[in-house]
Amino acid sequence: MDYIRGMSPRPPSRDAERLFRRQFLLLGLLVLAIGGNVWLILAPSGSGGGPVGPLHDVGAEPRPVQASMGPTSDEERTITAFNLARRSVVGISTGGLAAVRRNGQRVPIQIPKGTGSGFVWDAGGWIVTNWHVVKEGSLVRVTLAGGELREGVLVGASAQDDLAVIKIDPTGLDLVPLAVGTSHDLRIGQSVLAIGNPFGLDGSLSKGVISGLNRLIETDQKLRMEGVIQTDAAINPGNSGGALLDISGRLIGINTAIHSQTNGSSGVGFAVPVDLINRVVPKIIAGEMPVDAGRAVLGILMLDDGFLDSLGLEGVIVDAVLKGGGAEQAGFKKLTGFTGLKQGSSENSTFDRIIAIDRETIRNADDLLDVLGQRKPGDQVQVTFVRDGETQNVGVTLGSAR
Repeated sequence: MDYIRGMSPRPPSRDAERLFRRQFLLLGLLVLAIGGNVWLILAPSGSGGGPVGPLHDVGAEPRPVQASMGPTSDEERTITAFNLARRSVVGISTGGLAAVRRNGQRVPIQIPKGTGSGFVWDAGGWIVTNWHVVKEGSLVRVTLAGGELREGVLVGASAQDDLAVIKIDPTGLDLVPLAVGTSHDLRIGQSVLAIGNPFGLDGSLSKGVISGLNRLIETDQKLRMEGVIQTDAAINPGNSGGALLDISGRLIGINTAIHSQTNGSSGVGFAVPVDLINRVVPKIIAGEMPVDAGRAVLGILMLDDGFLDSLGLEGVIVDAVLKGGGAEQAGFKKLTGFTGLKQGSSENSTFDRIIAIDRETIRNADDLLDVLGQRKPGDQVQVTFVRDGETQNVGVTLGSAR
């Protein structure tokens, strides 16, 4: 039975309709839109006959395989470059330490922060990645190309260049550094390869061209970066810190950012050029750019935001004060009366609630981390907090996350 748009078929009689229901089963519906016509093809319930013929063939065999013509010369170059570089690209995952309350006791836990990519700089165990990949985590893990997992230590960073170096123990590892190229002589239209771990899919390859050079961008981290490479090679979340290669498999940049409305690849990606990387990374390894930059801390443990939400308040509750930190020296006090807070009441609890730093409003833990991310260890800040209903201000010397 064919239905064509624009035509109204005559309604079937009741007897015909009952017969149709008994004898036919709708097995498939094929819709072909050709111009303004839509065709509906119904298959009968039997094993043979009708418009489609028999549904099964007991003599069915695999189709013959047609011989391949093999990769083109351009594809061969891509394959060779990928195979040279894939062992050098690693996965990066970060986490942090926090504490939860169990039976009235604080229990430390590890909290995942994010994932990204990186690459082997040399066989001594130094790994290069983006600063924004690792800056939020106090714990860093490196997954090598073969799947082996190693704990990493953040050696140092250049926040302005979005570069960071991680050190892993190279014992027993056959680390293969990436070949290093140059970026000052790159040309628009030149083929490039991006290798990384988008969405956690390790060792993924995408190919494109250089779309622009010496771009000035401002990232969502409020970082202005000059001289970056623009490419249309697919770069997605998880690619950050991965390698941008030329067609010879040489490092020409580190994938850093994308311009996208969907947080996915839009064909506009950016990479820090290798000439800059080759100047900055040796300085980080030499200890000239310590990791402390941009990792300032008050010296407190924060209570989960949910407790303040239940009280209808904003800010950050000081759960504990770390010994020797700036908060302890400034006189901050740890939380007492946790049970009351757990029940949604502050009546029997005493705590310090931070509401501003240098007059910048602190509504939650994210606000606090954002403000501290703009400071460095050793900076003096004015902290506004509430204790027993009284608003107070105190100066705090920021410490280091290490």
